[in-house]
Amino acid sequence: MNRREFLATAGSAVAAQSLRGRAAMADPIERKVLWAATVRNKSLDDRIRAARAGGFDAMSIFPVDFVTWTAEGLTGRQIRQRYDDAGVKLAIVDPFVQWVPDFDIPGGYPAENIPFIDHTEDDVFRMAEELEATQINVVEGLGQHHEFATLVDALGRFADRAASRGLRIGHEPMPISSIATLQQGWDLVRTIDRDNLGLTFDTWHFWRSGPDHALLRAIPGEKIFDVQLADATAALKGDLLNDLLRHRLLAGEGDFDLVTTVKILRENGAYRSVGPELFSDAMDALDAETVGRLAGENMAAWA
Repeated sequence: MNRREFLATAGSAVAAQSLRGRAAMADPIERKVLWAATVRNKSLDDRIRAARAGGFDAMSIFPVDFVTWTAEGLTGRQIRQRYDDAGVKLAIVDPFVQWVPDFDIPGGYPAENIPFIDHTEDDVFRMAEELEATQINVVEGLGQHHEFATLVDALGRFADRAASRGLRIGHEPMPISSIATLQQGWDLVRTIDRDNLGLTFDTWHFWRSGPDHALLRAIPGEKIFDVQLADATAALKGDLLNDLLRHRLLAGEGDFDLVTTVKILRENGAYRSVGPELFSDAMDALDAETVGRLAGENMAAWA
């Protein structure tokens, strides 16, 4: 079902109206984030156009994009200024993978993917400083097992170093990771227990890793720093990684019960910083303003 079919159906219209009704009763969304994945093949200026077309006031940035744009001659401060001038905050550096203990890129790792993850702690702290970002998102991105205690120690120490710089850390569990489920991610965040450490909650990851709404309801809303919206078909398209990186859908276009998920996020006060994260071949094929407009219209239905 495409976006127009979704919005045209009576059931979905009722769901969207119900969501808007709850929004009127709950705290409003504080920040609308256009996550970099949604515009991953767009230029810096096109990403700004997309954000403005969709009414987003914040964006994330991949570390590899920072490296690319500074290699082209811009400084971090110049990048930040372009976004600031457009009324869009570059708020989140995402993702950072080298926080795990004894990080090492394994032999055989695809060479074309190395630039996406080859950034040190000093690198991402410098990026955040120059961009005046307020958050760094971390993932265990290689699917490598680590003892829980060593992860607690490593992420706790990283969160402390981030706190000294005024930065928050969002941890994002992913089904392709060794920290695969919301339960595993929450266990880590809860055990470390730092004020500046919380969860980045991705609806695609949640639904692809065995959704647990009872657990979601039990997590304090203030410990979910961001909500990333994405849908998908019930059946994988290809394997898990292929589905993740190519076939995400706008909220309501797929088969996930996002109405229930979002309802719980609202009820526990977690639905504050929200936006689409769409690794999507279909989005890649569209021009920037169309991507932004479609994403913004979708956000309006789920705001």
